[in-house]
Amino acid sequence: MRRVGAEAAPGAGTRACLDVRDEAAFAAGHLAGSGHLPHGEFRERRAELPARERPVLVVADDPRQADAAAAELEAMGYADVEVLEVPLAAVPSGHASRGPAARLWQPAPFLAEVLPHVLPPEGGHPGPAADLAAGSGREAVFLALHGFDVEAWDHAPEALARATALARRNGVAIRTHVADLEREDHRLGAGRYGLIVVFRFLHRPLFPFIERALAPGGWLVYETYRAGQARIGRPTHRRFLLEDGELASAFPGLRVVRFEEPAGRTDHRAAAGLQARGA
Repeated sequence: MRRVGAEAAPGAGTRACLDVRDEAAFAAGHLAGSGHLPHGEFRERRAELPARERPVLVVADDPRQADAAAAELEAMGYADVEVLEVPLAAVPSGHASRGPAARLWQPAPFLAEVLPHVLPPEGGHPGPAADLAAGSGREAVFLALHGFDVEAWDHAPEALARATALARRNGVAIRTHVADLEREDHRLGAGRYGLIVVFRFLHRPLFPFIERALAPGGWLVYETYRAGQARIGRPTHRRFLLEDGELASAFPGLRVVRFEEPAGRTDHRAAAGLQARGA
C-alpha cells in the first residue's frame, strides 16, 4: 500500500474512495463521492466492495484504522491500495458531505454493457426478470435498480440473505428462491420471464428449461467461464467450462444478438458471453 497526504483525497479521480468508519461517523459527515463500508464488515459484505482491479483510497478518522482496512484489502487481492495517512478531518471538506454513500460495487461488466439494449422503450415496464445462481446478488440488485421485478435464485440461503440486504441498502427489493438448479430446473415456469441472466454458472441440462422460461420476445444474457480459464485459475473442471463456441448454439430457439469470447477482460478471465432473444 502507499500512504498519501490530505492533498490527495479530493482528487481521487478514478480511484474508489472507501470510508471505513462506522455508520454513525459516516452519517455525521464524510468526503463527497466516497463509498462506505465499515472495516469490520468487509468479509460479510464483500459484494459491496469495488472490483479488485480498481484502485482504492482508504480513509478514516484514525489513520491506524485506515491502515488496517487497507492491509485487509491487500490480503483480499487488491493490488493498488492507497491509504490516507492523516485523519479525515485534516482533509479540506473531509466531513462536509451528508449525502448517501457512492455505490462502489458493479455488476458483471457484460451485463452493464448489454442492459441498455434489453430495456424496454422509454415509458415501458421491464417486466419480471430472473437471476439464476445469483450468489450475493450484484446482478439482481443492478436489474432492480433499473426497474425490473427481480427473482434471485440460488442454492445457498446465506448468499440470498446477503443479496436481500444488498438490495435493501440500495433502496430496492428483490424476491429470492432457494433452489438447487441442478436438481429443480422444473421450477422455472414456462413463458414467465422477460429477462433471464446467468453469470458464472454452468449446468448444461438447465439450458432447455431456461429457453422455455422466457416469455415471447424475452431476453437471455449469459456469461460464464470457458475452457481457457483452466490455465488462469478456477474453475478447472471441464464440467464447469464451456467449449469454444458452445454458448452460441446452446439455445437453438433463440436469436443470437451478441456473442463474444474475449481473450480476457481486466479481471483476466476466459469467458463467453451471449445476448439472445426469444421469438
